Amino acid sequence: MIISNHSFGILAGLYCMVFVSPALALDKALPNPPLTYVFRATTAPSVGAVKVDDVPYDVERGYGFVSTPDGNEQAFSVRVLEGDYKVAVTIGDANAPSRTSVWAEDRRLMAAPVVLKKGEVRTLSFIVNVRNPFLAQAEQDAVKAPKVGLRGDEAIGRTWDDQLTISVSGHAPALNSLTIEPVPARRVLLAGDSTVTDQAGSDYASWGQMLPRFLDGVSVANHARSGETMKSFLTTARWDKLMSQTRPGDIVLIQFAHNDEKKQWPRTYAAADGAYPAFLAALVADVRQSGAFPVLVTPVARRTFDNGRIKNSHEGYDAAVRRVATELKVPMIDLTAKTTTLYEALGPEKSLLAFGNHGKDGTHHNAYGAWQIACYVAHDLGAAGLGLTTVGADACDPDHPVDPLNYELQPADWPIMRTPEAPKQGAEAAPVK
Repeated sequence: MIISNHSFGILAGLYCMVFVSPALALDKALPNPPLTYVFRATTAPSVGAVKVDDVPYDVERGYGFVSTPDGNEQAFSVRVLEGDYKVAVTIGDANAPSRTSVWAEDRRLMAAPVVLKKGEVRTLSFIVNVRNPFLAQAEQDAVKAPKVGLRGDEAIGRTWDDQLTISVSGHAPALNSLTIEPVPARRVLLAGDSTVTDQAGSDYASWGQMLPRFLDGVSVANHARSGETMKSFLTTARWDKLMSQTRPGDIVLIQFAHNDEKKQWPRTYAAADGAYPAFLAALVADVRQSGAFPVLVTPVARRTFDNGRIKNSHEGYDAAVRRVATELKVPMIDLTAKTTTLYEALGPEKSLLAFGNHGKDGTHHNAYGAWQIACYVAHDLGAAGLGLTTVGADACDPDHPVDPLNYELQPADWPIMRTPEAPKQGAEAAPVK
């Protein structure tokens, strides 16, 4: 199924807010949008289009290829300001059949695989969110140019840079042209941990990076990060950044617990009957104060089978999310329940095919698991009365999951974006109770 995010119905009062980072504030060489790049001509190029050969990205030029060495993607980057961009991608091969999946930034799925016959050409459009780590100066800041506390591989990733990166993959991907244009867009912003974040390494994936494929006409901004808790999300200024990007009418999804529940992490531990629901309530209040709509999400279940049934490793935490959602009248998506049903429907053996590190990790998902869960999230968002349009989300049923060996993404569609290609994290032990 093709995703074409061409509708831009925006709630009254929304506006496009662009923050110029210190890294770009003095740069006079940014090209003026809309920007069109032609890689192989299928029709006459439009006026002002740039014909691009196989050139690597260059800061001075402001565009070029950034494909991972020895990978299976074709990735093209354009230097842009922070904001939301309508991207139109023309695909198809005049001389051969093609199969193309389209991704943005750190492996966000923007369009399901498109299979075209020889000579067929198609244009897909969608919205991509681009951000940098910088924050506007506040009275309380101890340093100038405050920024999000990035760590690990974030410094080499595509999420926090000054570029918009589009990549294609598949058995025979065919990228013909690319047009980028800034647009005012309603945002769906995500706060969470490794089970939500954009995973760009190995066979790992999370539902947050698959969500754009199921939503139409909105910009998905995934601020989730591996290892995060609600406390650390606040202290590293990730929440500040997310809220600085949140406008009236936007939607903020919040899923924490995997790390908040770890007593072995005393600095960020939050008890299910104490700090955890209090933090959730505070985040909900902050979102509402901005005029946006909060949505609470219970944590995805771990693959913890006991006599054919999943034992709840989040006991108390998923219940706390439900309780806060009820008390504060907040929409809630129960992923603990849905993923428990999914794993049990697949069974102890087949459920391995939904997890990363070739099934050795019982917490973090692979492309299939993430795709399936993102479909559940999109379905419930569409039914929540928030004015969202979903695409293909009605076909997902946890009781009757799509066969992991026969769903829309094939192994060749999954792009490799990290070198060397090694597991991003090993199997995670359940938290100490």
